[in-house]
Amino acid sequence: MGSARFYIVLALAIFLLHTIDAVMVGLPVREPQSAELASGLKQKQVDLWSEMNKLLITFATLTVGAIGGFIVNRDKTHPLKSPQLRQAALSWFFCVLSLYFGYLSYQQGTFLLKHGVFDAFTPRLWWPARGQFWSYLICLILFGDFIYTLIRDRETENQEDACG
Repeated sequence: MGSARFYIVLALAIFLLHTIDAVMVGLPVREPQSAELASGLKQKQVDLWSEMNKLLITFATLTVGAIGGFIVNRDKTHPLKSPQLRQAALSWFFCVLSLYFGYLSYQQGTFLLKHGVFDAFTPRLWWPARGQFWSYLICLILFGDFIYTLIRDRETENQEDACG
């Protein structure tokens, strides 16, 4: 029952975060007055997009390794149950999906730069960047729940051994 409550609260939190994001994107923006300032801001936009893309790719790559390392180096006396394996596999899948979206975002960004235009809010970049972030966030949540479930099950088994 604890996991069900966790995912209900998680769904509400994700809905709230998505709503905040949607409101922020809908706020009006003033364009810069000078062409020189606009050019500098475009370069800054490219830099910010690139850094975020690289950061999420790095984190997702580390998390893929952490999931594998956690499964390989765990206590072998307590075999993983099927639901736990599914959680780990699903977490790994969303991590890899984040890497894919990062690659897609990078590919689209270089395409736009090749044609001399760049706007981080064009759908070509906006959707892959959102997919990269949200799939990584889901990966972390599933991985955290996987670890929590392992710890909880191990404590339950230890309590049963102590009582029995």
